[in-house]
Amino acid sequence: MADGFWEGFDFPSLDGDDNPVQEDVTRTIDDTPDISTIETNLVKRAMVVFFVVDTSGSMHGDRIGAVNDAVRTLIPELKKREASNTNAQIKIALLMFNAEATWATLEPQPVSTYNYSDINQVGGATNYGNAFDELNKKLSRSAFLKSAAGAYTPLIIFMTDGKPTDVGYYKDSLNQLKHNAWFNYATKAAIAIGKDAIDDPWVKQALTDFTANEKMVLAAKNTNILTKQIELVTLTGVDFVTQQGSLQNASASQTPDNRTSFGSNYNGAQQPSAANNYGDPEPVYNPGTAPGGNVGAAPGGAAPGGAAPGGAGQSGVDVTAGANPSIPGLDDIDWENDFKF
Repeated sequence: MADGFWEGFDFPSLDGDDNPVQEDVTRTIDDTPDISTIETNLVKRAMVVFFVVDTSGSMHGDRIGAVNDAVRTLIPELKKREASNTNAQIKIALLMFNAEATWATLEPQPVSTYNYSDINQVGGATNYGNAFDELNKKLSRSAFLKSAAGAYTPLIIFMTDGKPTDVGYYKDSLNQLKHNAWFNYATKAAIAIGKDAIDDPWVKQALTDFTANEKMVLAAKNTNILTKQIELVTLTGVDFVTQQGSLQNASASQTPDNRTSFGSNYNGAQQPSAANNYGDPEPVYNPGTAPGGNVGAAPGGAAPGGAAPGGAGQSGVDVTAGANPSIPGLDDIDWENDFKF
């Protein structure tokens, strides 16, 4: 090419400086930041763990101490699970019941910042009904399941060392609670604490009624077993719900329509009403909803692709399909011999 060909072309300086300083050219590239220092804007779906703890007089001493030890041990483990899960924000809700029922957490506490305070006050009767009433009030998207990104179906762990003293009333409260679809699709476990509770047919029947799944009723013969059961049920339950918790819905090819939220007046095989007492719309069950999607997640987002339009009370739909799931493997554990205490 002839000399002078490029003359007349005006190229901007690639340096931005006709006389670059040497140190600017050879400046060291910063190290790649550690992934733990990078803040993301991901909005996580809430995963609420409900601990429902008997604080009647018979729970004093080692029994309530074992509950405290277990929950304290769980918190750092749950923090690790949340840190490794890009989809779930784990929260804790603690309900204490004796003659009355009282929330130790006025709202679900994010496990990342939760400081557990030991339960020290025990005494009084063992009224299951009050605990069931409180659960029914809070299992709602206008209450403890409120989340901008929606909520997974909850994990509920009920612990008691005695039969219900409100024998004539608790069943009414439980029946009302069973009208709550969040409760029906929740993963539920119950622990009978001590020989008296384990051998009492009233306790076994009440806890089986609560879980609607005999496999999810556990027997804690001593405080070591109680601590291990609380820890293992919580950790495996959180994993189950956030990773595969509603596969039972998909396997039945019937999942709740994602365009609505669970409500509090779930009516079994009857047609659901338009709303419930706590402000949530009733779930709309859609036989055309494709399996899969956000596994373990409760309704609240867009309907999955291919879903047929749904309506309340669709005929031919088993609205209880996939309810009362069981955590795999719990019934295979020999609690007395499989662990070293």
